[in-house]
Amino acid sequence: MTKNYLEIPEELYNKLSDYAENGQLSIRLENQQILLENPKINHTNKQNLALHYFIVPSLASGIIALLIFLSTNHPQIAFTGSRHLSVASLSIILSTLFGFFGFIWTYLRKSCDLSKSKFKIFRETLTLSVAYTSISFAVQIIFWYIIGKTFSGVTFDPFTAGFLVLVFVGIIFYFLISAALSITLPNLILLLFTTFIGGILVSMATNNQKDWWQHNFSFLGTGEATQHWQFNITLIFSALILLTITDFLFAEFSKSSLYNYKFKIVRVFYILIAFLIAFVGIFPAQSWTMPIHNNSAFGLVAVVLIMIIFLKWLVPTVSKEFLALSWTALIALILSAVAFMGIHYLSLTVFEIIAFAIAFTWLVMFINSLRGIIQEGNEWQVKLLQK
Repeated sequence: MTKNYLEIPEELYNKLSDYAENGQLSIRLENQQILLENPKINHTNKQNLALHYFIVPSLASGIIALLIFLSTNHPQIAFTGSRHLSVASLSIILSTLFGFFGFIWTYLRKSCDLSKSKFKIFRETLTLSVAYTSISFAVQIIFWYIIGKTFSGVTFDPFTAGFLVLVFVGIIFYFLISAALSITLPNLILLLFTTFIGGILVSMATNNQKDWWQHNFSFLGTGEATQHWQFNITLIFSALILLTITDFLFAEFSKSSLYNYKFKIVRVFYILIAFLIAFVGIFPAQSWTMPIHNNSAFGLVAVVLIMIIFLKWLVPTVSKEFLALSWTALIALILSAVAFMGIHYLSLTVFEIIAFAIAFTWLVMFINSLRGIIQEGNEWQVKLLQK
């Protein structure tokens, strides 16, 4: 009888032994990947979990919507619009409320690392739930705006309207639960980009009539700006997401043999940067908060410059391509500073946007570079043998 063997390095064998049950592992193929796991782990499909979790809130939202529609004593309920309670308005309200608490419950139940401190668990759970719920809220606003233009004047009886609320809430709740079950570092990086860029663009758009660009970039967060809270909240939540990304990244890194005191210094830098970004939002560029705001903004760029200058020492295994890119970013920051302060070619607003964009982009790219180093450290060569 022919026997098949898999020859693996001793280091990999020792790692797999931690996951084995009585010396056995289960193996399965998923998304063109081979996964070795503990055979006792319950591999319930995440999609089924999402379907299971979203049924009760969806039914509850449909019943609540029906009761509210019947209580209005209107024979017809508008699809969109604000004249009376509509399918659109109730769908947005209920999906946001149910989605927020559903995300928290699901994330704590399925995706939370129990080795973390309670404070970190609370911080990242609240941050992610607010971020994902806010994005779903914004998407719904855009969706219902388009629907309102397309199906203007459409109405339904209360029972049909209640059923439609159930359907739309169920769709949003399903995606939020799926997101809570699938939190990964790449997803968090995408969330950071979406939150930061989306919030900044909304702040720019709402202040277009005030010609904010004639002042400075920080004008968007001052009391003179329209809905200045959007700009400040964007920075604060971006900082919280960056802290969450740092926790995820270095929790994985700490298990690698490559992890040493230099990477701990990088972690401290990222935590410091997150606090500086938050301070820019917490202390607007006005009155007594101006010195803290300016020092936080300049400190952010200064920390990035220090990280780039000492990058080769901090991360000796960094790729030549990323190192060259980092020095290009450094030169670009210096040239933009000279163009602003030296020859006065750039305005303050343009300089702030350029400096912040370069620093933010480099920080995210550095995270991806560190992820690549982790993945390289967790790769082994194996042989298939047959005897």
